[in-house]
Amino acid sequence: MFFPRDDSSLSRMDGYTVSSAMDVRPMTAVSGAGYQSKSMGTERHATRERRQEQHRSQPPREISRQMEKEVHSLIEESATLLDMDPYLSLEKAKEATKQEAALEKYCEEHHITTVHDSNLNLATWFHLASVYEKNGMFQEAIETYNFLMKQQKRPKEFLVRTRINLGNLYHSRNEYAEAIKNYRMALDQTTREEKLLRFQIHRAIGNILMEKGKLHSAILEYEAVSMNADADIDTCFNLFLCYAQVDDLKKSKNIFLRILSLKPVLDASSSIEKELIDSISSSDIDLYEDLTRLQKESRNLVFSAARILISMFNRNERESGFLWVQKQLDNRRYKDIAHQIEIEKALYHMKNCEFDIAVKIFKSFEIKDVEMRAMIATNLSFVYFVEGNFNVADEYADAALSINRFNPNTLVNKGNCFFVLDELTSAKQLYLEALSINPTHFEALYNLGLTNARLGMISDAKLAFEKLHSIITNDPRVLYHVANMYEQSDNNNAAMKWFNVLCACLPTDPGVLHRIGTFYDVLKDDSQSLHYHLESYRIYPTNLDVIGWLAIWFIKHEMYEKSIEFFKQASDIDPNEVKWKLMIGSCYRKIGRLDDALDVYEEVRNDHPRNVECLKYILSICHDLGRDCSRYEKEMNHLLKTSTTEEQ
Repeated sequence: MFFPRDDSSLSRMDGYTVSSAMDVRPMTAVSGAGYQSKSMGTERHATRERRQEQHRSQPPREISRQMEKEVHSLIEESATLLDMDPYLSLEKAKEATKQEAALEKYCEEHHITTVHDSNLNLATWFHLASVYEKNGMFQEAIETYNFLMKQQKRPKEFLVRTRINLGNLYHSRNEYAEAIKNYRMALDQTTREEKLLRFQIHRAIGNILMEKGKLHSAILEYEAVSMNADADIDTCFNLFLCYAQVDDLKKSKNIFLRILSLKPVLDASSSIEKELIDSISSSDIDLYEDLTRLQKESRNLVFSAARILISMFNRNERESGFLWVQKQLDNRRYKDIAHQIEIEKALYHMKNCEFDIAVKIFKSFEIKDVEMRAMIATNLSFVYFVEGNFNVADEYADAALSINRFNPNTLVNKGNCFFVLDELTSAKQLYLEALSINPTHFEALYNLGLTNARLGMISDAKLAFEKLHSIITNDPRVLYHVANMYEQSDNNNAAMKWFNVLCACLPTDPGVLHRIGTFYDVLKDDSQSLHYHLESYRIYPTNLDVIGWLAIWFIKHEMYEKSIEFFKQASDIDPNEVKWKLMIGSCYRKIGRLDDALDVYEEVRNDHPRNVECLKYILSICHDLGRDCSRYEKEMNHLLKTSTTEEQ
């Protein structure tokens, strides 16, 4: 950035001597070897003499004009190169400062009566600081700005601009205190007539305070802007976010209404503005695209504010929140966003499993909005699929595909309908088609993996789930299927590795702990297997598979009392299963507690009088204890005869 040249200052010079810096060789890090071409030195000296002779023949006023033109030319070249080649732009900016210093020195040497105008000096150094900033040399830029602040002759506008740039630099370096200090000093130098500039400074201060979490202080800065006629949507939206953070529903509603009252970037409601928009679209495509982008961004902010405001209502007042927001949007020519909010309302009811209300809202759009039919049909297909009404879901999926076949969500819905009908090949084709449109579509990749697994294509299923893992890392569902695919491929080591990764994501999942314990059991690692099974039992003590494994493990290690505890718990969970009490009796017999074993077997006999195995154990114990067992022998003979008759 540089100040405009002042042509009135061109008539102030009376003489000129070119700085020797323009003619001599640039300084290098390595000095010469001591040899020099005599002809080259003679030629350079002759060139210098010719330039000096030309300058002697010109009046100082003309020479000063040429020098000033050179400075302006260097600044303009530097500004042009700033985006294309920042480093070359920096070299030009440095050269401009040197040339400007030579110009000022020339005025002093020739006793120019007119005082050298400081605007050019400020412009060159200000531009140099800006180029430093563009090159990422923030410390050099700050030092240059500080050097400029020490100059005596500087306009107030220049001082304000410098302070603002310093504030921006400190903000980019996260030095918030210094940034706010410079912004406030710039604000003190502005007048009340400079509204737009003051608003920008207030917004910059508010942004910093908001980043630091000082919401109440940020609110004061944003409020200084939001209720003025020249307020912008970004500041109002930031103020809305602050109110939402402090949970002030009343003020949030007021600032939401203020956002809706702001004039749109492109407003085709009036015929004059419509003609202006048409002329811009035909004459300046770049400008029209920028305006269209700003219009889209502003409408996205309105939609985001509407969603946040609805979420601030209590759950029992959420319905009224939707109605209030939709009404305000309808009243202020935001009908398309009001329709989007109604879709949000339907999705809200879907999340609460209130499918009837969601379906009613979706179906209302089939009449109200023709352009949204494809989206509505896609959502209705999903709702009916979740409800298990697959035929209707398939009809809506076909309707959505007939309108727009390039929507991956619609293709996935149709593929899901084929999947539940066990038409796996057709489902796979639709999932692949959805992935050709959006290669990172989660549902399409996930369902493709499930389909390949059902088709027995384990390697393809594994590739699909691993690709999904690379897109969305540490998703438990994906990790489980990757581990499961490796297990089905008989690669137990890789499967155990993935189950361990899954366990790191879900350290308290009893099923995962049980699976890892099973892998260690296959690998004959007793201690690790016991550890994971005990952890699974600790978290979920009613899993009969885990309880049974632990009881058997303690029997193998002849810790019968411990195994009895697990068998008793299994019997309490599943009292109709006879094997648990039989195992308890067996453990009592192993440790010589025959009376306790007999009591357990008697209990089993009463509950299951036709259990032959139980009677065998009772007869064995009675013989060992020397007790009368004739009654049990009669029952055994009767059971054996009955079973033989039944077999015949």
